[in-house]
Amino acid sequence: MTRHRIILTGGGTGGHIYPALAVAEHLQDDPEVEAILFIGAGGHLEQKLATEQQLQFKGVKVSGMPRKFSMQSLKWPFELAGAIIEAKNIVQQFCPTVVLGTGGYAAAPPLAAARIAGVPTAIHEPDAHPGLVNRLFSTGADLVSVGMEAASERLKPARGKLIVNGNPVRKSFVSPLARDAACAVLGLNQGLKTILVTGGSQGAQAINEALMEALPSLLEFNPQIQIIHQAGEKNVQHFRERLDKDVLNNPRYFLRAYFDDLALAYSVCDLAVCRAGAMTVAELAVTGTPALFVPYPFAAADHQTHNARFVVSKGAAVMVLQNKLTGQSLRDTILELVVNEERVNSMRKAIRSFGKPQAAADLANQIKELSASSLARSRVMAV
Repeated sequence: MTRHRIILTGGGTGGHIYPALAVAEHLQDDPEVEAILFIGAGGHLEQKLATEQQLQFKGVKVSGMPRKFSMQSLKWPFELAGAIIEAKNIVQQFCPTVVLGTGGYAAAPPLAAARIAGVPTAIHEPDAHPGLVNRLFSTGADLVSVGMEAASERLKPARGKLIVNGNPVRKSFVSPLARDAACAVLGLNQGLKTILVTGGSQGAQAINEALMEALPSLLEFNPQIQIIHQAGEKNVQHFRERLDKDVLNNPRYFLRAYFDDLALAYSVCDLAVCRAGAMTVAELAVTGTPALFVPYPFAAADHQTHNARFVVSKGAAVMVLQNKLTGQSLRDTILELVVNEERVNSMRKAIRSFGKPQAAADLANQIKELSASSLARSRVMAV
């Protein structure tokens, strides 16, 4: 039987980690996969998430390239070289048959180490505007996978093939709970229009502030809506203390710090107010959830704005730039969409049309094919 040994790497943000974890879900259930190792920046988010998914994890000491000149700029090349040496030692010990990188600075040392060791590499780019690490390593990759078609225009692999897979999402988004069951779990009224407001697991201060201003009139002007608000673990207590008590106690407002699995909220959601990270876009598409995007303006290469514009161009979402976001603009946009059922249904149909529920399984199979080719070459050389 074929015995695949697979290294996954990516990090820095959830958008670079979750695609790898979604692929890992499929590989972990595969009897032909002998071992999976996740390499990332030690002590960072990828270590926490990979460990929670019961993946073996090895950390290297690496940080993002400084954007401005400083003393750290002078130290950083030496830090990167040290991280590549660490990764090279891990690769030699683990003996992978393939390495998949999903972007972020943490992916650079393992991909460089794999290249040095002659191990086949694959790249997955989640965003419409590719990041620096994926641009650098895509040219020599054996496979380049993209989550958004727009990225294929900016990535030109020299030897490997490029495939528009879509972004891999976790199984809970592909097969979510039915709306009535999810409403029962969350304690929601199934007959009301449900608005999900989230800035991601950490929350988004700009969205939180605008919502605080908008909430009283939102709840007053439309008694047919209920609002789920994921404020972020760092922000929820401060938000609760500042919020009007009548709003806080309103039975149509549900304040949460964090959802362990946001798929539950998407199951009941008629409209999401959210950032425009690549994985958020993928989850919205798979679940058919219309969106009001407020892109994070300080993301690398402003990639969230690129993502949002791509989705808006398909008629699947609307966008409010953060510098235009106020309580009034948020309220007016939400109310305008909620009463326009025809437009919301059109957005739902449009966003679902480019959802890729099979992306994780497809990429997992493509990784196995690369691994099988590597194993076949090894057997020939051994003979």
